[in-house]
Amino acid sequence: MNIRILALMIMLACAAVSAQHGNGHGSHGSPAKKTVWLDDGLGGIHHPVTTKSTEAQKFFDQGLMYLYAFNHAEAINSFRHAAELDPEMAMAYWGIALGLGSNYNITAEKEQLTEAYATLQKAVSLGAKASEADRDYIAALSKRYSADAASDRKKLGNDYRDAMKALVAKYPDDLDAATLYAESMMNLRPWQLWSLDGEPAEGTLEILAVLEGVMKRNPKHTGANHYFIHAIEASPNPERGLAAADRLLGLAPNAGHLVHMPSHIYLRTGDHDVAVKSNDLAIVADRKYLQRSGATGVYPLMYYNHNIHMLAASHAGAGNFAGAVKAARELETNVRPNVKAMPMLEMFMPYTLVTLARFQKWDEILAYPQPDAEMMITTAMWRLARGLALNETGKTREAEGESEQLSSVIKTLPTDAGIGNNSAHEVMKIATELLSGEIAFAKGEQKVGLDALRRAVAAEDVVNYNEPPDWHLPTREWLGRALMRAGEYAEAESVFRKEIEKNPRNGRALFGLAAALEMQNKKTSAELVRQEFEVAWKNADTKLSVDAFASKKVSGTK
Repeated sequence: MNIRILALMIMLACAAVSAQHGNGHGSHGSPAKKTVWLDDGLGGIHHPVTTKSTEAQKFFDQGLMYLYAFNHAEAINSFRHAAELDPEMAMAYWGIALGLGSNYNITAEKEQLTEAYATLQKAVSLGAKASEADRDYIAALSKRYSADAASDRKKLGNDYRDAMKALVAKYPDDLDAATLYAESMMNLRPWQLWSLDGEPAEGTLEILAVLEGVMKRNPKHTGANHYFIHAIEASPNPERGLAAADRLLGLAPNAGHLVHMPSHIYLRTGDHDVAVKSNDLAIVADRKYLQRSGATGVYPLMYYNHNIHMLAASHAGAGNFAGAVKAARELETNVRPNVKAMPMLEMFMPYTLVTLARFQKWDEILAYPQPDAEMMITTAMWRLARGLALNETGKTREAEGESEQLSSVIKTLPTDAGIGNNSAHEVMKIATELLSGEIAFAKGEQKVGLDALRRAVAAEDVVNYNEPPDWHLPTREWLGRALMRAGEYAEAESVFRKEIEKNPRNGRALFGLAAALEMQNKKTSAELVRQEFEVAWKNADTKLSVDAFASKKVSGTK
């Protein structure tokens, strides 16, 4: 399931529950009116607007900071409080309307668009008392909404982008205008700014140029740093985002999502230990925020759990089983009570199984209880994990039974079932080929097995980008291992190198590459790669065995 659809369905589910209980919650899951406070740990953005109230200005600034931090419900609360403090502040209503619209992760529903349009009319009505710049902001946002919520969203989005471009031309020193212009372009192609082969989509290079211009003038602009990470993370050169990631890690310590965002770059560059730190800090920040605010809906269910998901992936990349499985189990515990009411959350449920498989914890997998039948994606991953575990423990016939069960479960998945940014059926092609390849190889059918594993790699290569990836068991690790066991050391070397190119500092791939080089008597290169492995694996709690990678002892490995 696309992450935008996931967020929308969470909002709809929360809205339905709220309506049943009459608690006054909107689809964001936060109360329409609530106690708000000023938080000095959100990044220090200041955008002067027309108001006679110093306090109202502070809450407007806070609303903008929350928008930049993707906490749209809390942003709306701050803007509403600014309007209460100064009912004539036109820009407070602009902020509410902006927060109600679609963003990079969430597609607004019609009810929100209707409210956004009505709220913006209030801003327009107060425009005579506002500055020219405020009126220009309001006029630009007016291009985004229509009295008819069913209007062509693509056209409205393009019109808004054009209006923001004109706003930037008129106010070239307004860095918020430039940042929001970049966001208006990003929202036209959310999570599709780069093709799978690394080509930028239309507008992507301009987005990057605009945001780099903002950061050059104000390196501490939280919105520009945040959006730049999103704009560059799926590119062939994610390291371009390292400076923004390093800055953002400490810019807004109380905005959990901003503290987490650097890990989108750190995972892509193989800086797993720093990615762990990023998500650890984000989780602490969000726990404090949730305890204080009592927020419900999208932020705790999606953004907070996303931190934990990324923490598990970061630990797994660093070779830390204890940290990875702890985070995976916490994620599962958080999500489980909500899965029946919100089935879209099931995408988080299999991560404990995935973690056990990544660390080859076969006994723990075989002891893992069978999931509820209605959780089909989790059941499919359970069958995959069991099949791998049985195959690795010499029970090939039983593994074949799990492979058959896996195929049966996949056939029952709805055609529109999704995992993250991908079709569940496309992701499950990887699972099917991986398990069948491993089983065939164990049966001595090396060519059949290797061909299936190559198909698994090909299937993984066409999976849409997401972070963490929607497929969590890098198939080149498995293909490389099988090639080593088959004595195909040159091809194994090539496979491991490709994996490292895709996922830099992948310790498992570095370990396999060193073994492949050693088996080809490339001792100097093998030693250099081993040094890379030692750095990548320096904080791991898991030792890798050379027996998993070659049919005979390789010197100098552990």
